[in-house]
Formats: sequence, structure tokens, C-alpha cells
Amino acid sequence: MRPPPLAALAPLAVLLLLAGALSLACSVANVPSHAEPMVRARATSDLDCADKDVRIEEQLGGHFKAVGCGRKAYYRAACEALRCVVSGEGETMVPWRDRPDPVEVDRQRNRLPME
Repeated sequence: MRPPPLAALAPLAVLLLLAGALSLACSVANVPSHAEPMVRARATSDLDCADKDVRIEEQLGGHFKAVGCGRKAYYRAACEALRCVVSGEGETMVPWRDRPDPVEVDRQRNRLPME
């Protein structure tokens, strides 16, 4: 006796669901590491220190500690896929969805003509 066609697909469906969950878990776990280059650039400027002398330590929850040239700074990163926002200690973070369109900001800042 042959099993019904849908019953034959059940193991495949379970396998696909597990693979999707694993992929999502791996991408979420790596999100803060995508912010590290932005943290490094910001720390190099804030600490007034050469890039080679700045050490970045990734902490829990998207927090980073930068140490270099006798100073230290703390940063917080929030990522949406590969796009990240980095803010310094005491600064408020603006999520990507709530950020204004860059062209509008330039128009307001430089009074660019409307297109």
C-alpha cells in the first residue's frame, strides 16, 4: 500500500523548517559583528587614535568597548540585516525605519532645490 502523497512530503517540510530556523539563528547571532567596522571608524575618530592602536571588544547585546591611546569609549549598535546604526554612550539611537530620507536632510541642510 502506497502512503498518501502529502505524507511523503512531511519529512521534507520538517527538514526545510529546521534549516530555515538554523539560518535565522546564525544570521541573528552574527549581526553585531557587522557593526564592528562602523564602531572601529567611530572609535578611531572619538579616541583620536590610529586604527592600528584601537582595540574593539564586542560585549553582549550589541554593546562594544573601544580602547586606545589611553582612552576608552562605549558604543551601542543596532542592525537590521547588514545595515547597522552605531551610537556613542549617552546618545539616543534612531532606528533605520525612523530615519529621514538623506536627500531631504541635504535639502534642509544645504537648501538644495527641489527636484
